[in-house]
Amino acid sequence: MIKENPIFLFGNGLSIALSPEFALRTITEKFIYSLDGEEKEFLEGISTPEGVLSFDDFERNFSMLEAALASLTRYRRFLDSEVGDKFLIRFALDKPGLVEHERIIKGIYNKYVARILDLIRGNVRKDLIEEKLAAFTRFFSETLNNSSKGYVFTLNYDLLVETILLETLGTNNFMDFCYPASSCQHFGFPKFDFNPRRSLEIFPEASKVELHHLHGSLSLFYDVARNRAFKYKSEDIGLGDIYRKISQEDLPILPAIITGGGKSEKIVEYPFDWYYRSLKDLVDAGAGSSLYIIGYSFRDEHINDLVKRWMKSVQDFSKGLLIVDYKPTLESQEQFVRFVTKSLQKRKIPEQCFVFGGVNQIHAVEGTKTKS
Repeated sequence: MIKENPIFLFGNGLSIALSPEFALRTITEKFIYSLDGEEKEFLEGISTPEGVLSFDDFERNFSMLEAALASLTRYRRFLDSEVGDKFLIRFALDKPGLVEHERIIKGIYNKYVARILDLIRGNVRKDLIEEKLAAFTRFFSETLNNSSKGYVFTLNYDLLVETILLETLGTNNFMDFCYPASSCQHFGFPKFDFNPRRSLEIFPEASKVELHHLHGSLSLFYDVARNRAFKYKSEDIGLGDIYRKISQEDLPILPAIITGGGKSEKIVEYPFDWYYRSLKDLVDAGAGSSLYIIGYSFRDEHINDLVKRWMKSVQDFSKGLLIVDYKPTLESQEQFVRFVTKSLQKRKIPEQCFVFGGVNQIHAVEGTKTKS
């Protein structure tokens, strides 16, 4: 008999199943329309050579802004070097004050990120979960309750998966690796410091189900002064209007999320490195009797790599893998299967590994074991 220890991996498709407000184009349009004239001109000018913003994907705009900032930082570091000094002398150039330019552009970028997260924040509603995700929620909670160990990894910034776990399992029955700390001096709300080892010591009974935010979340922040990640309760984020304040004030607190370009590089930075390494250790060991992938686009190479590792580390991936997506037409389903097969570098992935029609069509799989 196979010991049940499922791995769930969620992409944005789960959130879109709850509300179309989570669609990238919807979020991007709202973000661009929220910018005043100068803010929009700055983003257009610095991040797009043609001066035209993408209304389909805000991350595309952000990645170009990041590239501009990276070029500035590289050049500033060059000028700060011994070779840079020789360069300035050789061509009789004045040394520009790029440190201040760099600081200001970083601040603008962080404010853009805060504004995006504020747009996403209010879209998770319990009544909608009950209305639109009932079958999925029931399967998800029952599978975790009946398992010896469950692993939940989400790529989404929103707190949909966390809300479902809170409502179905309860606060003390899953582990998010944050423990109660003192109140935050900037807002006065209780905060919870991210520290996996300390959290497991304090809440050992919660370790049966683990929740990992691979790309960060709405409730996760980075305290620059303390060099530490921490989280707030979702309700306090709304009450404190925290994202608006971060976007308008110069606070030493940043949203802890991965966005824009270079996700494969950013995933190895704190605190995301711990989440990523946790999944990598699991898949390399062939852990996980089943791997449920829900609403994921298969466009992140670092995530695809982990899926491939799991497939190679188990006895028969076809008995444990289930990829769940919406894809309403036969043509879109066939295209998706071809794309996934190519992304995972497989000649063929069996038909039973796919289920279409949305997240509520999810079902149990036979399961597999670690390869001997």
